[in-house]
Amino acid sequence: MPKFPVKADAASAAFLEGAARGEFLIVKDTQTGEFHEPQFPVAQDPERYRYVPAAGTGTVVSWSVVHEKNAEGGVDRRPVGIVQLDEGPWFWAELVGADPDADLMDLPVTVDFQKFDDGSAVPFFRPQHGA
Repeated sequence: MPKFPVKADAASAAFLEGAARGEFLIVKDTQTGEFHEPQFPVAQDPERYRYVPAAGTGTVVSWSVVHEKNAEGGVDRRPVGIVQLDEGPWFWAELVGADPDADLMDLPVTVDFQKFDDGSAVPFFRPQHGA
């Protein structure tokens, strides 16, 4: 889990404001109906591209395990991965609650948010119940 809040800039403000509301925003092309990742440059044509809430569900398409020394001198192992959202775009995030020793390929996941005291939030994914 992130250890500190993330500060928005002009490019990330809409996405992070959505996260603070508990919405995982992606970009929709209003002309074609195609969905794009949250980092897509909406400003290139704001009449055509709009942020919309995603379902917040997807499937792991790639992952790795981060090893981090903890305060007790041991090592924490945290899975992180690339999730293909049900709408199609990919998003990189921590996979909280996933077994770092398991084969996580095709694991169905749901978005969740770590909220901070300043009102900001950062998305991460959890395995879906029963997965």
